[in-house]
Amino acid sequence: MSDPHQNRESKKYDNPIPSREYILEHVAKQAVTTYDLYDLLEVKGKQKKPLTHRLRAMVRDKQLSCNREGEYSIFDAEKDVMTGTISAHPRGFGFVMLDEGGKDLRLSAHQMKLVFHGDRVKARMLDERGDSEVVEVLESLKSVVGRLHFGSEGGAYVVVDDKRICNNIDIPKTSNENTEQQIVVVEITQAPTFKTPAQGKITQILGDYMDEGVETEAALYRNGIPVDFSEETLAQTKQLPTEVSAQDKIGRVDITNMKLVTIDGEDSRDFDDAVFAESTNNGWKLVVSIADVSYYVEEGTALDIDAVQRGNSVYFPRRVVSMLPEELSNGLCSINPDVERLCMTCEMNIDTEGNLLDYKFYPAVMFSHARLTYTKVGKILEEHDSELTQQYSGVMDNLNALYDLYKVLKGARTKRGVMDFDRIETQVLFDDNGKIDNIVATSRNDAHKLIEECMLMANQATAKFLAENDEDFLYRIHPKPTAEKVELTRQFLTAVGLTLEGGVQPESKHFAKVLEDAKGRDDENIIKTVVLRTMKQAVYTPANEGHFGLAFDDYTHFTSPIRRYPDLLVHRAINRVLNKSTRKPSKAMVELGVELSATERRANEATRDVEQWLKCEYMRDKVGETFSGVISGIAAFGIFIELTDIYTEGMISIRDMKDDYYNFDEIHHQLKGQRGGKVFRLGDTIKIQVASVNLDDRQMVFIPA
Repeated sequence: MSDPHQNRESKKYDNPIPSREYILEHVAKQAVTTYDLYDLLEVKGKQKKPLTHRLRAMVRDKQLSCNREGEYSIFDAEKDVMTGTISAHPRGFGFVMLDEGGKDLRLSAHQMKLVFHGDRVKARMLDERGDSEVVEVLESLKSVVGRLHFGSEGGAYVVVDDKRICNNIDIPKTSNENTEQQIVVVEITQAPTFKTPAQGKITQILGDYMDEGVETEAALYRNGIPVDFSEETLAQTKQLPTEVSAQDKIGRVDITNMKLVTIDGEDSRDFDDAVFAESTNNGWKLVVSIADVSYYVEEGTALDIDAVQRGNSVYFPRRVVSMLPEELSNGLCSINPDVERLCMTCEMNIDTEGNLLDYKFYPAVMFSHARLTYTKVGKILEEHDSELTQQYSGVMDNLNALYDLYKVLKGARTKRGVMDFDRIETQVLFDDNGKIDNIVATSRNDAHKLIEECMLMANQATAKFLAENDEDFLYRIHPKPTAEKVELTRQFLTAVGLTLEGGVQPESKHFAKVLEDAKGRDDENIIKTVVLRTMKQAVYTPANEGHFGLAFDDYTHFTSPIRRYPDLLVHRAINRVLNKSTRKPSKAMVELGVELSATERRANEATRDVEQWLKCEYMRDKVGETFSGVISGIAAFGIFIELTDIYTEGMISIRDMKDDYYNFDEIHHQLKGQRGGKVFRLGDTIKIQVASVNLDDRQMVFIPA
């Protein structure tokens, strides 16, 4: 049977394609793919591309539907409509991340005019490639934060601070008090269309563009991090005591005479953990006492609801947004010196090889015998500072035992095969006017590492204890890297003369051996960076997959319930076991794990964003200056450089590398000049000139010096 409309099509096209009516005839019989239609309709050569365009147009015009298998069928309003969340790209296009999983749908920049990043939508595929259209917006963004601008004709608009949102917001009515460059919160009053931008009204002025702290306020709003506690939470907090009462101590072990100490940073105000160690006949007894937040924050109360919405405390360079009100986080629950505090204690026996022999948990009343800092403990243990040793003579037996234990645990860590990246971290220093004075590297001494090892042992013991009792809690898991990433990393390592053992699924110890073999090499930093980028992100889940990075089979978070909600859940689980009222693993805990992993990512994104803004602010008056740096990333579009003395990162676009045409070598993580053969590799040192600094985009543009 031939196309009854062939003559009509011949008049339209030099290479006529099957008519819409003829296509519908065939599709009505059964669902077919594009390739099926090539055969059924005898489409050849130059007709194939026009046919795919016609099929797409027929989907657009609601004559056909296209499913995820690329099969076309007669249009059905409900068929093949999928639900998901918008993930926008700064370049304008975006994706629909489908609720049911699988490959995301792609949205063109034109379609993205209708939606914002984070919107919930119904979408429909337009073709087998995954290109799609928005059918309906189910939930849209309620408010945004951005910078106010006035147009040439008097109208006002806001450029949204989140670069994933390319839609500007028109502000039809603007107060006379508003001025150019203010950072404002805008409520969306009218959704965007293909022809008109979104409209909104200003609900809050956060400050002028360069005001001190405005970048943190903007990050909080942009990431949806709650700042104010509910009235119910504040009322509940007011009812809490300011000190431990006799009633609170009932049923608890009195360990006030144990020489427990806290070791934290100089600026710390919320003290979660205290530690004590002493030698035994076959090793050490290690005691880790953690603030008993669960005693004061009961499940389902206003305090608890606010805490779970936050998920964790968020630490900015000049501000902390706490998970709990200050009366708890810095007062009643904080293990401050010389006052009694309620705690949940983990008591462990560890042998001379650093193996965990046994453990027990009990609620207790404790007394911190010293508020120590990492700096002080480092001077005492590493430098043998006589003045500090004398000052803290009352707790020196504890400190010396902790240090001896740490050395054993450090050896066990190496034997276990834990990867040690030894990454440089930075601290932003401010002057008296709140402006950045300097950006410096911070180092970790043995005191930091000592506390870390104690916490790791307690977290491991907790996971084992709760698993043995089949309790309802969240593990902290670090999944194994994917086979694809492992293979790419192995190819790179082979190319630089190193071997990654362990086959398709290498263990942490195999990566640790690579890092050990790389020590002292000129490309050591390159190798560290590549190995680090092979790893997945750690998450919270009730399904135990082990912790790849730490090489633990069982691991959870127990030691910071003041600032992490998963730890608070773990404390409640311990109490249930101790009170013989255990709760089996639940579906609700699965959902909580997803939610709390997301709040953790949210906090990390917000703090990174603020730090990058501050670093860009610091570099604004350094445009035109020359600096030395290290190549920290390579991509097809350019190279990323971290400045050596300032620890800020910027990019040289490949467009600005005009001396040659450079090809991207993904395996070797390098760009290589086509004519001259010049190579830019990860970890190479390079001289750059600062070309521009964009605070809005948090980006620094460099050019070769």
